[in-house]
Amino acid sequence: MSDGSLTPADIDARTPAGRNRYADALRLASILVVIYGHWLLAVITVRDGQLQAANLLTLQDWTHWLTWIFQVMPLFFWVGGYANAAAIRSARARGTGWADWVRGRARRLLRPILPLVVLWIPVAGALAVLGVSRNLLQFGTQVVIVPVWFLAAYLIVCTAVPITYRLHERYGWLALAGFVVIAGIVDLLHNAGVPIVGWSNFLWVWGAVHQAGYLWHDSDRVAKGEQDVSGWLPRTPGLSLLLAVAGYGTLLLLTQVGEYPVSMVGVDGATRSNNSPPSIALLALGTGQIGLALALRGPIERWLQRPRVWATVVMTGSFTMTLYLWHMTAMAIVAAALIPTGVWPRRETVDASWWLERPWWWLACTVTLAALVPLFGRFEHAGAPRSRPSAIRAGAGVVLATAGLGLLVFGGLHRPDTATGVPWIELGLLVAGLGALGVLRKPGRPDHLPAPGGAAEPLEVTPPESERASSP
Repeated sequence: MSDGSLTPADIDARTPAGRNRYADALRLASILVVIYGHWLLAVITVRDGQLQAANLLTLQDWTHWLTWIFQVMPLFFWVGGYANAAAIRSARARGTGWADWVRGRARRLLRPILPLVVLWIPVAGALAVLGVSRNLLQFGTQVVIVPVWFLAAYLIVCTAVPITYRLHERYGWLALAGFVVIAGIVDLLHNAGVPIVGWSNFLWVWGAVHQAGYLWHDSDRVAKGEQDVSGWLPRTPGLSLLLAVAGYGTLLLLTQVGEYPVSMVGVDGATRSNNSPPSIALLALGTGQIGLALALRGPIERWLQRPRVWATVVMTGSFTMTLYLWHMTAMAIVAAALIPTGVWPRRETVDASWWLERPWWWLACTVTLAALVPLFGRFEHAGAPRSRPSAIRAGAGVVLATAGLGLLVFGGLHRPDTATGVPWIELGLLVAGLGALGVLRKPGRPDHLPAPGGAAEPLEVTPPESERASSP
């Protein structure tokens, strides 16, 4: 983080010449789009004096098409592939092993979760004592913890990077094609009613988009004159737009001719979902988004050369995970503070007035989220633990942490069917996983894994003597 003395010109001057500013901007933009999309989809009405929560997608079917705009997690995984390609090459040069790689990625991804869990479990318990419905508390804590699903999926993909990048180096486009084919086969089995197998697409679908990020990194290496590359992505606007047309065209066929839902996120009551587990429709969406992103790169990159614009990306991007993890808490605070008190108009239905209020709703949530960042943002910048895990310990940590997070996402941070309301089993799995990965330990020296140059990691803007790389 900045000490407050750096100007936009200072930040611009400290940025390595070879850094992909566009990747940084896409990373931040994708998270912000998801945040504002969640705030839009949350519908809170008042009926018979009681607050009722619903999802806009279940109330107005036409809004399913909006998810083609707001479901931009494919872009995040794509940029993550770019960043991890640069990071793993740097890690290899330093002789970093798999266990240290996993530890470094897990620490950046999972440490910001700690204050969220530590805060909400006692808050939910206190609200239960005050008489708030336990079922409502379970639903509410599910809402605030649901962003964590992405971290569990991304941790799995990051854990496999040393393997998937070697596959990319050896097979290039064929490695990506392999992920796509496996994802398609899994989709067919899942749609045929084969149990459990569909959940493996969290690896195959998101892994395929991540592999495309490796190709993007190779394209930039080619532009710099490097020869030992395994593939490429279009660099001209024309070819990029063709890729976008192919992606969105395939998505139209899947949803209009095939039996895939139009919504790219889950809808309550729907018989099928495109994101839980992920389907090949998300691959088509990701292809379209990647094509558009590549086509727009030139003008946006020129815009990012402006010091003030770039400084805004750097400073905001240094708290990306904090923004993402706490945005639903910010919305819960706004709803609890403004709607019951009558400060915010009470609506019984989603009508024209409700839609006209959305910009103000976004503004209230934005201001509240901005107030939370100084309180919890420091957890995002983690140094390395003092001890180094073995490969077995690191692997066990990933399994336990992922299982704990997944169960918390499905069940929330409050259990109405237990005496205390505390989800002890899920917390036990999470804590055991975090402990094995060194996330719970006091940081030692600043962690330099991975190196920032060229990657889509948040840029460190402190003075040189205290520089470090920090990111998920």
